[in-house]
Amino acid sequence: MSKPSRLPAIAGTLAGLLAAGLGVAWFYPGHIGTAGRTPAPASAPAPSALPSPQAQVRLSRDQAVQQLMALPELKAWAAAIEKNSQGTVRGAVIETDPAPRLVNGKSFFQLSFVENAPQAAVTWQGFLVAPADGEILVQDDASDELLTLERWRRDQRPLQRTAAR
Repeated sequence: MSKPSRLPAIAGTLAGLLAAGLGVAWFYPGHIGTAGRTPAPASAPAPSALPSPQAQVRLSRDQAVQQLMALPELKAWAAAIEKNSQGTVRGAVIETDPAPRLVNGKSFFQLSFVENAPQAAVTWQGFLVAPADGEILVQDDASDELLTLERWRRDQRPLQRTAAR
């Protein structure tokens, strides 16, 4: 009795692998050299050439407003305003000027936190938010200086303002 040959099994396996490879080359041409409709790029960019995650941040004006309203200080101010007015007045962030403000060559949205009463909006604090990276600067009206968020928190203790109003 002769042994059965393995040749048909090997040939069938190779034909299947070849068909799968051609299918990938056809449906995903950028992944397999020039076998498909378009050639693959010569090489992927080096990791150092890829943009950093911070460089990819690009805030819209609405996102900048949301970022400010998420600050614990502004949340506390808004809650205090609503509580003290029994719900008739709200805290809000509004655009102070639609033109961007340049600070050291960097563009910023000009926004303010206000007490939004029916008769008028009373400004509590001015802010600048950079759309490029989300950096927040605080306008100090007394010194006409721009403060970092950390310095503003340290020097002016804004969470204590809710008790004063």
